[in-house]
Amino acid sequence: METRDYAREIFLRHHARYEVSPYYVLLDVRTFGVPPSHRKIHAGFDVEVYGYFDDHGSALSFEHGEPREILKELCAACRVAVGQAAGDSRIELIPDDATLVVDVQMNSEPEALVRIRITHAGGLDQASGAGEEKTLHGIVRSLESLGVDKRQLVGA
Repeated sequence: METRDYAREIFLRHHARYEVSPYYVLLDVRTFGVPPSHRKIHAGFDVEVYGYFDDHGSALSFEHGEPREILKELCAACRVAVGQAAGDSRIELIPDDATLVVDVQMNSEPEALVRIRITHAGGLDQASGAGEEKTLHGIVRSLESLGVDKRQLVGA
């Protein structure tokens, strides 16, 4: 099966959804003889991709490593999506293979979470710019073309 088709099948099987949020760093500036100062810098974006387990977790087996396997699948599918996005920004997939969350809006169903972090290669004191926004839009377009919907919050 073609890599793109395989990624789409994984995203659809796990009812994948995404959210975008700004990524900030807190810069702690310390100069001798001067009180420390802190600056919050918009350093990029986090694209969080959520996916339900097969059958919404009803038969989720922690003993046999099923959550880890599903997280590996979602990470692999996210790598395909990221690979299709254009941009010069630095892109990280977080976590490696060990993050589970509970969706409190959907009867506490367990979900896998893969975070795609978009930052620049410059110093920590530099804010994100047009390059990171271009990369963000490319990743969102890629995810949506692979069947991933934007996550809708209940009551929003």
